[in-house]
Amino acid sequence: MFPKTRGSLGLLFAIGAQLLFATVFLGFFAIDISSVVRRPIGYTVRELIEISAVVALALGVVINIVVVRRILKRAAAAEQGLMVARGAFHNLAEDTFLQWGLSPAERDVALLAIKGFSNREIAAMTGKSEGTIKSQSAAVFRKAEVQGRVGLVTHFMDDLVGDVLLSSDR
Repeated sequence: MFPKTRGSLGLLFAIGAQLLFATVFLGFFAIDISSVVRRPIGYTVRELIEISAVVALALGVVINIVVVRRILKRAAAAEQGLMVARGAFHNLAEDTFLQWGLSPAERDVALLAIKGFSNREIAAMTGKSEGTIKSQSAAVFRKAEVQGRVGLVTHFMDDLVGDVLLSSDR
């Protein structure tokens, strides 16, 4: 559930300390309110507990800042990787469409079909009739030498994934 890294273990420690001190403070409050204990806890002991609680809270804030910065850095790297992958797919698609001899309209239909849109949705997006989209789709499939949308998507997935085999260790 929670990855065991140095930062995450520190965060768990800080949270545990915060919970412990919150419980102690609630206990002090309950004792003060109920007047169960006639002899109060010594001032020095209470101050040490409060200082420890402040240190734990500050440590938790520092660790949270570090963790959030790491998360934001990883998110930025993932976004950058996604942009690279999008660019690579776009280049692959353009090269493939050029090899197949697709017209600009057929390229648009092919890309929208790869994205998973239906003929009706493609017609609405492009302002063409559904019949025109069906005709252009058929031309794309014929030129690509595939049997339909699944074959078109499979063609690109095969190019993108290549001969990568899944490990049986998962």
